[in-house]
Amino acid sequence: AHARSFSTLAMSGSVTRAPALACDRAELQTGIVHFGVGGFHRSHQQAYLDELLRLDFEGTKRWCTTGVGVLDFDIKMRDYLRANDFVYPVVSRIGETPEQMTMHVHEVLTLRDMILSFENPAAAVRLLASPTTKIVSLTITEFGYRVPINDGDRALVRLALEGATDDAEGDARCVEANPETRGATVFGVVLAALASRRRLGLRPFTVMSCDNLPHNGEVAKRRVLGAAADLSLDAETQRWLEEEARFPSTMVDRITPATAPADLAGLKTAAGVEDAWPVMCEPYKHWVIEDDFVDNERPAWERVGAVLVPDVRPHELMKVRLLNVGHSAMCYAGALAGCEHVHEAVTHKLIRPFLKRLMREEIATSLRADPSMEALTAGLDAYADLVLSRFKNVAVKDTLERIAMDGSEKFRVQGRAVVMEGLAAERTVRGFALYVAAWAHFLRKSIMRDVPVRDASAAVVSAPWEWARGADAKEASGGAAEAEPAVASAAAAIPAARAEDAAALQQFLDIEEVFGVLAQHEGWRQAVSREFEDIAESGLEATLLGYIFGVGHNSNGDLASGSGAGEYSSSGARLSERVSGTFILDEVCAPESAVPDVVDEAVAFVSLY
Repeated sequence: AHARSFSTLAMSGSVTRAPALACDRAELQTGIVHFGVGGFHRSHQQAYLDELLRLDFEGTKRWCTTGVGVLDFDIKMRDYLRANDFVYPVVSRIGETPEQMTMHVHEVLTLRDMILSFENPAAAVRLLASPTTKIVSLTITEFGYRVPINDGDRALVRLALEGATDDAEGDARCVEANPETRGATVFGVVLAALASRRRLGLRPFTVMSCDNLPHNGEVAKRRVLGAAADLSLDAETQRWLEEEARFPSTMVDRITPATAPADLAGLKTAAGVEDAWPVMCEPYKHWVIEDDFVDNERPAWERVGAVLVPDVRPHELMKVRLLNVGHSAMCYAGALAGCEHVHEAVTHKLIRPFLKRLMREEIATSLRADPSMEALTAGLDAYADLVLSRFKNVAVKDTLERIAMDGSEKFRVQGRAVVMEGLAAERTVRGFALYVAAWAHFLRKSIMRDVPVRDASAAVVSAPWEWARGADAKEASGGAAEAEPAVASAAAAIPAARAEDAAALQQFLDIEEVFGVLAQHEGWRQAVSREFEDIAESGLEATLLGYIFGVGHNSNGDLASGSGAGEYSSSGARLSERVSGTFILDEVCAPESAVPDVVDEAVAFVSLY
């Protein structure tokens, strides 16, 4: 009940406040070190920890957090927290209209310190290597797990193995003699600290990813073990890490948009709180944690509403598919409809029923087909309704521009699996075809208007539309580039007057790093082409109506690639059915005899925050 109090506020326009806990802060100790102190970490993990501290001070005081920043922009956060004496407000707001908006201000003090590794790399290692540090948590986004090990990491690990990071008196000499250590990465610092702990005879700490990734614990484990190999740590240390360290998976959820200047003024007016960087978020929060920690050492998060389970995957799959994929499917249609915020898109007269049908008929159906979801299937419709109600919260003011970021990663690791499963089971995926067609129009429009595409693969997804760069709203003209044989029939589905668009769309659908085997699936390509053409010829609203009422295209027939699930498409792609919760796609783009049985698709989800 205590943890849910912030998510059940009546929409009465009231303002409530929970001042920082009155306590002797000298008693607070660091038990958790966190990399990636941003808005989401402050609104989510720290909110849970602060609630637990209020509930059980004596049992929780040793579990407070020290943050570590490894990038230049972390300076701003460190300086803000330091100026605030490491107390900050989490401002949760809810309301479907400004008049109904309710605000709760929760002042958090469990983030007790923050350091910057590039100012003192040895101090960062020593912090993680301290016997009191039991957990190292991460919110570094999916890209943080891909940063390669560098020379600074190698030097820092060598210093840790030599014992040079044990004593603060030697910190200046370490940096002076090894300036490259200032550039150490997250996993360089983590491995240096783990190497130091093993040398000192200490147990390893738990590495807990709180990033919005599928099976994020396994992602973190692979990265730690891979970094250990890259750093040439000895075989015994690598074995110790694999067998003794723990990497629990987590599912995290709280919509936390960026703080805007208007939020500062609104907070001062409504609550009398003047703060330079409050965290603005929705009241709802959810945290599911795999209960697998070194020596079972962890805070009692379950006492404040977190869910501790042996397997996070079903919860993770439900949340990511219904919320994250729903977000992405909605944002491009919303942007094309002229909406700016999520709450505007989800209340749009046609986007809302489009999203509801997509969630219930395509996404929820994929979840019900997964045996690992059995315990949660009864609540899928209710969860979908909860997601839609959260999206309606005008107070969050989450922008479609933010949701549209990194669309290539989001589709690759969130949406593509649903399409693959639908095709394998001969279910409709027309809504996903419309989602991708709207995304393509969004990219085209951005390029035409010289608006930067905010995507880690911006160059790749923008390239097909470069012909339109800087063009006004004129219609494309001229002949299409010569189509590849594999896409010729799909290209022909778009009138010759839009030949450049047709060719660009086919080039877009060719991007295998985004679409995988779907790039070779003729039925899928045709379906996206038809939705793209409908948007261009008839407009977005008419296209949405066609999907909502099931008229226009028979997607089940259109997308059948063979006589049944597991058959080959005309291009040789095999679409064999699989258990969705494994996040492994049995998909190949060549005859079965020429390829391995399974392609591992265990990759990171893009975060919502």
